[in-house]
Amino acid sequence: MDAFSRPDRTHDPLRAARIVMLPAGIALMLALAGAAFAQGTGEADPAQAKARPSPTTTPTERATARKERQAEGSQAARGPQMGEAERRPTTGPRMSSAERKAADEKRRAANRAANKRGEFARGGNSDAPERRP
Repeated sequence: MDAFSRPDRTHDPLRAARIVMLPAGIALMLALAGAAFAQGTGEADPAQAKARPSPTTTPTERATARKERQAEGSQAARGPQMGEAERRPTTGPRMSSAERKAADEKRRAANRAANKRGEFARGGNSDAPERRP
């Protein structure tokens, strides 16, 4: 075989794939086209388009039914709603500025004493990486 001769096409995998895929694609298009053209126009049957007529009610019957629904709705509105978490308890009484400053100073004094005793690694707390087991 020289450089100008045609290649051997007997073992061409692309040609074999085309031979299989072309008829399969045509069959698929025909199957989908039949389903697409079989769809209706989208209009409803006039006999089935309307709901059955409800029995006529008097204004007093409607008012009593409305009151019952209103009572159920108000009870449901008082309970927890969808997406709401449980309410957290209210916080304790607020501390005055002087009380907060005294508590801060007490905490800082305790931390200074613990730091001098070497209880804190690197001057930090007991959770420092050097202190972990």
